Amino acid sequence: MDSPRVIHSALLIGLTTGWRLGTMIPSERWEDVVARQENPVDPFAGPLQSFAYDLRKVRIEAGNPTYRSLARTAGYSPTTLSEAAAGLRKPSLDVVLAYVGACGGDVEAWRRRWEQLDREIAEPDPEPGADLDAAPDEGPITAPGRRRSWRWPVLAGGAVALIVAATTIVLVLGDPAPKADANGCPAMPSHRTFTAVTYGKGAPVRAAASLADPVLSTVPSGCTLGFTGFCVGQRVHDATGGTPDVRWFVLPDGKVVPSALVHGNPPAALTPVACAKGRPVPDGIALVLSADSAKPGGLKATASGHNLEIVGFAVRRSTGAWRPLGLTEKFTTSVSMTPGEQVVVAAAACFGGGGPTGLIDARRYPGAAQSATLSTAEYAAASKAACAYP
Repeated sequence: MDSPRVIHSALLIGLTTGWRLGTMIPSERWEDVVARQENPVDPFAGPLQSFAYDLRKVRIEAGNPTYRSLARTAGYSPTTLSEAAAGLRKPSLDVVLAYVGACGGDVEAWRRRWEQLDREIAEPDPEPGADLDAAPDEGPITAPGRRRSWRWPVLAGGAVALIVAATTIVLVLGDPAPKADANGCPAMPSHRTFTAVTYGKGAPVRAAASLADPVLSTVPSGCTLGFTGFCVGQRVHDATGGTPDVRWFVLPDGKVVPSALVHGNPPAALTPVACAKGRPVPDGIALVLSADSAKPGGLKATASGHNLEIVGFAVRRSTGAWRPLGLTEKFTTSVSMTPGEQVVVAAAACFGGGGPTGLIDARRYPGAAQSATLSTAEYAAASKAACAYP
């Protein structure tokens, strides 16, 4: 049996330079084999962008399934579904209903939303000098329970103060960027890298990535938050699946929210940043396979490494794809085997569910538990399976 090998790196994250077994998947190749991330869309840029933004939120609230996964249920290609939420052009009603239905959303509410969008797009902007007081506008429906207006505020007495001095006219329009909406949700920051949705009892905000730090505020459930990055901090267990997660999402003001308490993941190629009370990222992993004495005929997989917090395991049998074996903080798992069967087992360092670091080791068994030489695409598939949500 090969002796355990832990390859240490001077780099801080396994998405940088290219190594092979037990270390890092090259970043330029890693981005090619994981799903492409959507470009950000500004919900305040117009009705199409608002529509796309809320459509993406439906997918996030459904657990952020891939478009390939949605396509199997919706009956449309991943590209068609992705374009529906791109905010570049109006999607067809059939595609929208299929998208929302595949996510388990309210189809009838989104039928009305699509019809409202049709009216918004068809409605021309007011001509210069037009009478803006003629027809009060409550604003288009944006999502169940929320409304937004794309027109300029009505220029009425008490709403806008007109101060005329010589030839200068000053319009006082109030605060264009409120700090919170009627539900207590913070305004979406213009500078953000990704978003996530709060749920359950809401998301506690802290100054440091530690549960020992006091909660500064709690964002209510159902809010979409914009984050600039993520750091590695104290391990927190996912409130939905109970899986461990060391990611803390960073708000624009530097405060942090545990990833385990919101729905949404950072872009696959995003690397951790520093934060208060942050912890080092893993920089090495090695896998050892041996007969499981507690389970005759079974296999025991044990991982070790530097700065490991969470390890995910996956197995590929003689026929078939990689199958997850679960995330663990104990770095060991059991693999059932049939007589004469040969398997490939992978151990990956994970930030949490859906968060591979790029560090992975894979070995074949039986055969002296020899190292398994895999292609870049196979390493990525194994890493994705090992770090998958249960």
